[in-house]
Amino acid sequence: MPYIAKSLEALNAPAGPFQRLTELACRLFDTPTAVVTLITGANAMLWCSDCTIVQTTPREKTLGDRLVQQGAGAVMVVEDGLADPVARDHFLVGPPHNLRFYAGVTICGPDGQPIGAFGVMDRQPRAHPSDADMATLKTLGRMAEDIIAALDVSRISEERYGALQMVEQMAEVGNWRLDLASGAVHWSDAVFRIHGVDRDSFDPHLDTAVDFYHPEDRAELLAAIENTAATGEGCDRRLRLIRADGEQRTVLTQARAERDDAGVVSALYGVFQDITDQQNQIAQAKRNEARYRLLADNIGDVITRIRPDGSSKYISPAIEALLGWTYEEMSGTALDYIHPDDQERVARSVLETMHTGKQCRLEHRAVHRDGSTVWVECTFRALAAKPGEPSEVVAVIRDMTDRKVLADELLEARDRAEAAAAAKSEFLANMSHELRTPLTSVIGFSNLLKASQALPDEERGYVARIATASEALLSVINDVLDYSKLEAGAIELEPQPFDPVALARETAQMMEAQCLAKGLSLQVELAPDLPSCLMGDEARLRQILLNLLGNAVKFTSKGSVGLSLGGDQGDDGVWRLTAAVTDTGIGMSPENVAHLFERFSQADRSTTRLYGGTGLGLAISRRLARAMGGDILVSSQPGQGSTFHLTAPLLIADGETQTESSQLSAMPEGRILVADDSPANRELINVILSGLGLEVTTACDGAEAVHAVQSKTYDVVLMDMQMPVMDGLTATREIRRLEQGTGRRLAIIALSANVQPDQIALCREAGMDDHLAKPLQLPALVAALSKHLAAAEVGAKVDPAGAMRDSLN
Repeated sequence: MPYIAKSLEALNAPAGPFQRLTELACRLFDTPTAVVTLITGANAMLWCSDCTIVQTTPREKTLGDRLVQQGAGAVMVVEDGLADPVARDHFLVGPPHNLRFYAGVTICGPDGQPIGAFGVMDRQPRAHPSDADMATLKTLGRMAEDIIAALDVSRISEERYGALQMVEQMAEVGNWRLDLASGAVHWSDAVFRIHGVDRDSFDPHLDTAVDFYHPEDRAELLAAIENTAATGEGCDRRLRLIRADGEQRTVLTQARAERDDAGVVSALYGVFQDITDQQNQIAQAKRNEARYRLLADNIGDVITRIRPDGSSKYISPAIEALLGWTYEEMSGTALDYIHPDDQERVARSVLETMHTGKQCRLEHRAVHRDGSTVWVECTFRALAAKPGEPSEVVAVIRDMTDRKVLADELLEARDRAEAAAAAKSEFLANMSHELRTPLTSVIGFSNLLKASQALPDEERGYVARIATASEALLSVINDVLDYSKLEAGAIELEPQPFDPVALARETAQMMEAQCLAKGLSLQVELAPDLPSCLMGDEARLRQILLNLLGNAVKFTSKGSVGLSLGGDQGDDGVWRLTAAVTDTGIGMSPENVAHLFERFSQADRSTTRLYGGTGLGLAISRRLARAMGGDILVSSQPGQGSTFHLTAPLLIADGETQTESSQLSAMPEGRILVADDSPANRELINVILSGLGLEVTTACDGAEAVHAVQSKTYDVVLMDMQMPVMDGLTATREIRRLEQGTGRRLAIIALSANVQPDQIALCREAGMDDHLAKPLQLPALVAALSKHLAAAEVGAKVDPAGAMRDSLN
């Protein structure tokens, strides 16, 4: 109960109301002691007229608690404390007080609930008081209740005044009162702060208070005061105030009339607030709105503000340029201009932004006044709103019709480019097939005839010329296809362990015939510290060296051609391979050297007419070298020959490499099925593989190949890609289908003149295990067969008559 605390404060006051009441009771009853008891929880607080402090004791030991237990209006009389079983233990009964007599009544709080007792006490036993005395005692008890009620009113007043002070301080609002008779003015602390004066040094009066206002506002203030004093009507005024420090502020004052008992206005009172900051914020907001509206009215994008009900609060004039409608005509609408097919999607985005505050951006169609479709990009942003309430949304709308049209045109252009690229790839694949397929037979049989001892020397020379010409033609084809792949970024390096010494010697041996034909000497110089095994793409390195040596022989009519190979190991453990190809040929000028590595470029047109070539070899070689992390540089002088320097960083590999002769000697036995529609190619492959000791069966198309594997066991199938009746991809898929459930997988190697990456990917997807390019090169063929035959020896062979029939069934 809040009023208990205030009553306890009164108990502690030496000259408080309870002291005066107890002194009065002692005189009226001629007793030495009167006591006020207030029950607070488990304890009782007692004030005795002859005590100087408040006593605290457990409530169950007090006579006042007995009265409280009996309820409101209860009375109690103890004639002799020593004879009463409850009073006997009371601390006032014992020494030094030695009280014997007690008469008391219940005290109730403002809410009517008993909170304590009021009584008189004596050191001598007494008879029961008369009815008149008990009535007096009850009156004294009610006086105690009145004191408690008055204290509660005081408490409430103090709390309200304290709360008012806090409100005034937080809101910078003060209160004032003007006595009309004397002109005296009362200000609260907030009013003093607003005027910039101190309460202790300034005594406000009507005349001095008016002086604080702007000269132009004083007459208005005095007129308002006179009108309220005369009529009793309240007034509100917004005025300019000049503080004591000279700063001008804007204040809001409200006045009300106070009347006396005769109904005459005797005073004015009211509140007083400094609203300068609010006024400044409102003015700034208006300036911002005007600035933003000016910006929105003049930019090319449309800006609109959408209310929670979906209507537009504002739409910028740019809407007319976008959709042909004026902003006055569009006022109030928000979604009407959207294409019917897009309205639901846009509405969902607006609602999501309203309820989540999440920014949203989308593209949609709008309808122009003339009925045409306009593509726009719309960005929705939520404005601040109260928690739980949907916010307004600002939409920024940008015309993107031209961009959309351009994007569509770019998509069409991309599709056309992709179609053209596909056509180019298909053309290259077909040309590769048409060119490489006959070359397979020409080169293959030429090499077989060259190796034959049955031909006379003159005929063997004719065959050598055929072989040289076919190799030259193959080089041109490879240059064109390789450069196409390099341009498309389709060439991937295949690092494998290789012997750099063997690479140099084998490459030089491949050029010996051409050097002898021209009477040139071929010199090979190998560094003694070359590692025995490096990790790199041996085939591409050989391609580069053959190109450089081929050019050296081509442009040298007398003298020599040289190949040197060396390098050094860096701190990172990488071997930086260096190769130099030198010649004593025609040489080049610095101008020619500058354009040497450009595609389709030679020293001059006479060079092409005299020596031939595509002008792609060096461009391809440099790109390959740079793909390896190296480069090709050249030094040359006209008439003094040229030197080409190749560098390539390679890792030093562990282990030994196999030479072609060792691969041939280690070739496992096996059965090979060759599927090719070219009789010449079948014959050529049959001769080569038979010479390697392999058992060969041939098929003229894919259907024959599928039938063959169902009737006989094979270790490897060499499958041509383009064949009549059934192509190689279809045949491979059928073979893989037949193998399902048999536990066996036949090695299938693709033979294709198309060496484009997409073609190789198709082979892998169909189920092929490897890929060989036409014209077939003996080292590549031997390596592929050795790998797959060795794998076939590890796997268990099954009976085709059983396994294939089971699969078919």
